[in-house]
Amino acid sequence: MTNTAANLDNSKNFINTDRSWKEMLSGPVASITLVFFIVIALGLILVGPRFLSFSNVSITGNYLIIPLIVGAFAGFALLSGVVDLSIGSMLGFSAALMALLLNQDWGIISAGLVTLVCCMFFGGINAICIVGFGAGPIPTTLGMLTALRGITWLICGPSYTIVAFNLKLFTIVNHRFLGIPTFFLVGLLLTLIITLIVSKSRLGRHIKAVGGDEQAAERAGISVKGVRFLSLILSALGAGIGGIIMVAQITSADRMMGFGLEFEVYAALMIGGYSILRGGVGNPAGGALGILVVGALGNIIDLTASNSYFANIIVGMLLLSAVYLDRLRGGDSYD
Repeated sequence: MTNTAANLDNSKNFINTDRSWKEMLSGPVASITLVFFIVIALGLILVGPRFLSFSNVSITGNYLIIPLIVGAFAGFALLSGVVDLSIGSMLGFSAALMALLLNQDWGIISAGLVTLVCCMFFGGINAICIVGFGAGPIPTTLGMLTALRGITWLICGPSYTIVAFNLKLFTIVNHRFLGIPTFFLVGLLLTLIITLIVSKSRLGRHIKAVGGDEQAAERAGISVKGVRFLSLILSALGAGIGGIIMVAQITSADRMMGFGLEFEVYAALMIGGYSILRGGVGNPAGGALGILVVGALGNIIDLTASNSYFANIIVGMLLLSAVYLDRLRGGDSYD
């Protein structure tokens, strides 16, 4: 009897272990990791060794800094069950305001703080409308997108562009570590920290619970309104940081800055396993890999001098595949 019980226990452990491996290997992070390595292999085949050269990685990494940071923060809103369509215009507003203040001889810290506070203020307006008044996230943030775009045009004025070169800020943001943009490494580190917050912390569990099942979260004593309010503030904060970085990179701001960024970021996040239709689904690490995949594909298109529209076709196919795989996993639940 003892041996039989032991054998049964061993069999159960084997089944559970096997199931865990299958879930890990078939999960969204595993899927996008496989796609990432396929894209790297494709780059080496089509471009050659220079695809992974320090110079090319540095150029690509510099371009991906802003999507990585904006995507990491926007993921909080998606996990809580809210789509924030205003992140592109928020970034444009942040860049315009930061450039204006620098142009008027403000210090980096004071200008940056005022810019971020203003971004969080507008994020708070989104939160009040959605959380406080029960307005729909899409029409609310679409309205904010339009309003912020208008404010950005007013800030930039008739010249369309504000030149704002600050040597210290330019040096900090464009610093290289071993040939790689330091802020790209910061973006990856930030993604790792947010991944740990989402997967290991109480806050992360509350955010996913609110997005996954609002009523169950309320019964568990979680402040649904508080979590969503915080998530929208964080989404606005990430876009604000992205705007400041962009001004530092190109030393100016213009009316159209950040235009379409929301579609670029959300497409990459969905490829990485997030869902914009339901909350509680997604992982910041997978989202970052989705952004890296899209960036690497664009880089391959550039280096092979191919038609840039091929990138849109490939990203679209990956996005459709991500949606299909999500449904195959029975994607009405959250982790």
